[in-house]
Amino acid sequence: MRTASAIWRRSQGSATPSITVIHRPEESSWIRAVLMFALGLIFLGNVVAPLAASAQNLGTAPAFGQAVQGQQATTVEGTVLNIVNWGCNVIAPVIAVACLGVAGWHFKSGRGYMGWGVSGVALMVISGLGRMAEGFITQAQGIQ
Repeated sequence: MRTASAIWRRSQGSATPSITVIHRPEESSWIRAVLMFALGLIFLGNVVAPLAASAQNLGTAPAFGQAVQGQQATTVEGTVLNIVNWGCNVIAPVIAVACLGVAGWHFKSGRGYMGWGVSGVALMVISGLGRMAEGFITQAQGIQ
C-alpha cells in the first residue's frame, strides 16, 4: 500500500492556459426579451399573490358531499372527505396523465415504459374507485 507524499512539487513542464471566449450576438433576441418579461411577471405574481390572497371561510355552509349526515368541512369527517375528493378528483388524474405522457415519450425513444404506463393506469383506477366510493356515500345520505 502506497501513501501519498507529504510534499507537493510542481511539474517541470509549463501548462498552456485554456481561455474560453464567448461571442455574443450584436443584436438582442426578442424571444429572450419576451421570456425574461414572462419570468418577471411570474416572479412578481408569486410575490404579490400571497399578500393579496384572502382565506376561504365556509362559515356554517356545509361542503359538497358530506361524509356523515350533518357534518361540515370543519369536522374530522368532512375534512377527510375533502382530502379524499381532492386526491381522487384532481391529484390522481393529473399525475396519471403525466405518467402516461412520460410512458409515451419513453416508448417513442425506445426506453422502458411499462413502469410509467402501469403507474398511470393504477392512478386512474384509484381515482375511479374514490369517485365510486364518493357516489356510494352521497347516495346513502338520501336514505331515511
